[in-house]
Order: sequence, then C-alpha cells, then structure tokens
Amino acid sequence: MIEDILKKEKEEVKLQKLSPNFYSDLLGYIENLRSKIETKEGFEKKVLQRELRVIKTKFSELLALRVGKIVSLKDQNFMPEEEKVFKEISELIKKYKKTLFAETVPRTLKVRLKEDLPEIVGPDLKIYGPFKKGEDVELPTDVGILLIKNGLGIKGE
Repeated sequence: MIEDILKKEKEEVKLQKLSPNFYSDLLGYIENLRSKIETKEGFEKKVLQRELRVIKTKFSELLALRVGKIVSLKDQNFMPEEEKVFKEISELIKKYKKTLFAETVPRTLKVRLKEDLPEIVGPDLKIYGPFKKGEDVELPTDVGILLIKNGLGIKGE
C-alpha cells in the first residue's frame, strides 16, 4: 500500500491525491502491528518488527516528500502579505509533522528493574514509583530508556 504511494509521490512533481483517511488508516495499521508484536515470539515477532520498521521508514520518507513539495513554494516571489501567509502555513506543517510522528512513537516502555528505586518524576511531571527490584513496570518511553541505559533495568516483555 504505502510502497505504491511513495513510488508515485517520488515520480510526480505535484502532490498525489490520497484517500481522506490515509494517515489515520496508516496509523491504525501501525498500532495493529505493534499489538501483534507484543503477542508474538521468536521469528514471527522479528518479521513483524522488521515490517514495522520498514513501514515507519517509508511513512517518514513519504511525509518528508509531501512536506518538501508544499514548502518548495518558498522560492516564489512573494508579496509581503503572501510571505506572512506562507510562514504561518510553514509553522502549521511543522506542528502537523510533530503530531504525526508523535503518534508513531510508543508512549510507554515495559522495564524490569534490576534494583529498588525511589520515586522518580517523569517528563510528564507525574511521579512514578517507588519500585522494587525485579518489578515489571510500564513507564514513559524516555524514562524507560534512561533506566535501561543507566543499568537500572532491562527491557521487559
């Protein structure tokens, strides 16, 4: 699905017409893949994880192409009023990209703790913990990654 759309987007100068639900359908498919990955093991899990990586890469590439086409108008000889409108549109596009990419990044991460931990404050300013050694916890992704990198936990299943 996305391969054909990406190919056509690369071949054409103009933005390609997409179904009105394209982004929501694609994000739903990505979420469905994530759910499947959590229930599978071994080879099947690795295949699904690879598919997820490929889809996300193609999605990023497609989004970059489409935004690039929109933003390529910047080289036009805008009047001052038009320049203002273009800048506002550019800001909206930046917010749009952040929203779409935020929806493709997992919000939480399961971590098995290697030692007792006191309460910690997450990036969302919520308090997590205290925690016991060996406990499996689901934390904001940033916090989970930080604990794993510092040797305080391992990625949970």
